[in-house]
Amino acid sequence: MFERSQLSRRSVLAGLAAGSALAASGCATTSNPVTGRQQMILIDDAQLSQAALQAWDQQVRQTPTWNNRTAQARLERVGARIVNAAGLGNQPWEFRLFDTKDKNAFVLPANKVGFYRGLYEICAVDDWIGCVLGHETGHVTGRHAAERYSRQMVTQTALGVAGAAIHSDIARAALGMGAQVGVTLPFSREQEAEADIIGIRYMHDAGYDVRQAIPFWQRMETDGGARPPEFLSTHPNPDNRVQRIRDYINGQGWGPA
Repeated sequence: MFERSQLSRRSVLAGLAAGSALAASGCATTSNPVTGRQQMILIDDAQLSQAALQAWDQQVRQTPTWNNRTAQARLERVGARIVNAAGLGNQPWEFRLFDTKDKNAFVLPANKVGFYRGLYEICAVDDWIGCVLGHETGHVTGRHAAERYSRQMVTQTALGVAGAAIHSDIARAALGMGAQVGVTLPFSREQEAEADIIGIRYMHDAGYDVRQAIPFWQRMETDGGARPPEFLSTHPNPDNRVQRIRDYINGQGWGPA
């Protein structure tokens, strides 16, 4: 997911955490062949999808749709190639163009993809759209929404216990800051970096030029404006992101990038 001023994945997951119907018990870890690592998942996929659909409906109501048939057809054409490359072509997907100037896109569980007009209009080549959609699809196959929810649930539970034990609002606030900087944000950067690499693989398998990911992210860096230090950001530093992607492409023999 990219940074944006509209509905964020973090706000969606915060809403999920607020819903008592989504309370989970126990700890469960599962091996994800896409990420190649163990993941802690504390929520059922059906519950997460149901909540995501509600969030999607809210987003559609609040944000105007860009009714451009040519652009919509192009987005869906690239999207179909990417999700097929990810092995998800047998599932229903919705790709929607939102009519705002934001240079952003996002994905929600239940395979809902939002793509903003501001981002679409800088995508001069289909490879750039493929880069974006590969990244967003990587969040889906990486099960990042369920993992993020699970991590936040564990963190909030731990903080609640600590706060009750020491009866100190000041200490609780300090623990909250520690969890935010030390746990939540680095975990988000890990997911974003992981989605970058997964997305590059999907780009390649879909027949797009993965080397185009470099100028795309460089363009996003140019348009990004002032950013906080990486250790206080939910997204990788642009320079680090570009170098990581370049190294991966060259390491796979798909370069030089």
